[in-house]
Amino acid sequence: MTRHIPDCLRSAFILCLFLGGVQILFPGLSSAQEDDPGFIRALQTDSAPIENYYYLTSYFNNVASPYYGFYLYGEGLFALGKDLGVEMDFPNLITREPLGTGPAILGPIGLALRYEFYHFGDWNSQTAGAFSIEAGGSYGFSNHTFPWVGSSWCVEAMGGYRVGNLFLQGNYTYQGAIDPQVATEWQANTSLGYRLGSDWYVQTEADFTDVTSPYPGTSWTFIPQIAFQPDEWLFELGESLNETPAGVTQLMVARAL
Repeated sequence: MTRHIPDCLRSAFILCLFLGGVQILFPGLSSAQEDDPGFIRALQTDSAPIENYYYLTSYFNNVASPYYGFYLYGEGLFALGKDLGVEMDFPNLITREPLGTGPAILGPIGLALRYEFYHFGDWNSQTAGAFSIEAGGSYGFSNHTFPWVGSSWCVEAMGGYRVGNLFLQGNYTYQGAIDPQVATEWQANTSLGYRLGSDWYVQTEADFTDVTSPYPGTSWTFIPQIAFQPDEWLFELGESLNETPAGVTQLMVARAL
């Protein structure tokens, strides 16, 4: 169902209530693992370790057209044990800029289970790594404004390896369509990062997508990024340089519980 902006912004309010409720109802949730391998996530590349965190990210196109896209997306990962976690994808806001001048909808809501099957090293070791698998699905609300939005399922393999301050991460996904308008596709997202100092990082990310249906085609994006992570907070800014017809600016704010 197509909604006006004020109605859709209720989702952000509900998200804040949910995240606040999680911390109130489950104060015993641990922070990141004690044997944290020293990774930070990239804008499109998730980190493999099991830890309690949530984040908000937004994307907007850098074009002169009065109707370019804007997305506000939220996700949380909650540890059920040392090696098992559940990931919740909150309904994202999809609309066009300038805000309030075009239609807006809520994107899919998703749920997935993650298992970290191998982990070695920690933040203080010279080398460290983590490897996980994840599977789940998402339910898309019916709409006529953005017809590609719908329900799907996916399986994903994630991994990360660090040597000193240099780290390599990737997630590789197959998405299957439940609704016929949703893309069936393979995704390969890989990032290379370097820790500049106690709180600052630089990363570069290459994301490849191969759509097999309903409209086959391939695409890739290159996203240089800079990140600032003081304690449990992470602030990250990146620019997709080869988007068509113009670049996409991405901003993420994350927090470990």
